[in-house]
Amino acid sequence: MNTGRDVSKPVTLAGGVAGLAATGAMSALLVAADVAGVMDYEPPRKIIDKFFPSLPLPLRNTAAVFAHFGYGVAGGCLYAVTRKKQSSAGPGLAYGALVWAVGYEGWLPAMGILPPAHRDKTGRAVTMLAAHLLYGAALGKALGRQERDDSVSAAPVGGSGSLSNEGIMNLPPTLPDSYVRYLADKDPLFTAAVLPVLEQSAATQEHGVHVRFLPGGVQALVDQAVPYPQVTEGVD
Repeated sequence: MNTGRDVSKPVTLAGGVAGLAATGAMSALLVAADVAGVMDYEPPRKIIDKFFPSLPLPLRNTAAVFAHFGYGVAGGCLYAVTRKKQSSAGPGLAYGALVWAVGYEGWLPAMGILPPAHRDKTGRAVTMLAAHLLYGAALGKALGRQERDDSVSAAPVGGSGSLSNEGIMNLPPTLPDSYVRYLADKDPLFTAAVLPVLEQSAATQEHGVHVRFLPGGVQALVDQAVPYPQVTEGVD
């Protein structure tokens, strides 16, 4: 059994970190819109006022900030565990649009917090859509960067030898950089066992590779639970 989709950190943690960064980018846009007078009564504050009307004003303001970032982090975690392929800005953009639609045409109007986006004030509706698209794009890009970095850290230390510069140059040009770096410190026998599966993964670009350490050798397989182009390892 696969020991995990990401050997460096849990997938949900990676998504939460990316969600926090994306929420920061989104917040910068909202602050700019607020300063420009485009926004009117930001949604996080309206949510807190709806559910906690008796809180003192300073506490409501603080709670709105925590709710805003908490929602963004949770959204990042959800995106990380539900995505099918390597993350990037494109799929993240679509996810941001989905989060906006579910909230601003869905549960927020249903709970009487805001009117549906198509009936809301134009400035706020347009700003919130743009902010969520920015959130999604930043989330996808940040998580993709983490995935690429973490795929490199999956490589074990040691071995009876490693690929020479000439050996690295002779690797198939279709291999992504993360796979090339993964093989960089491996001995020739390890590389011979794993390389065909890495090539298979690179040909379809759908799933990453899981490497099993068995008594007397290794076994590699394309694993649907591993995002492309990552490599995970386990003794299983």
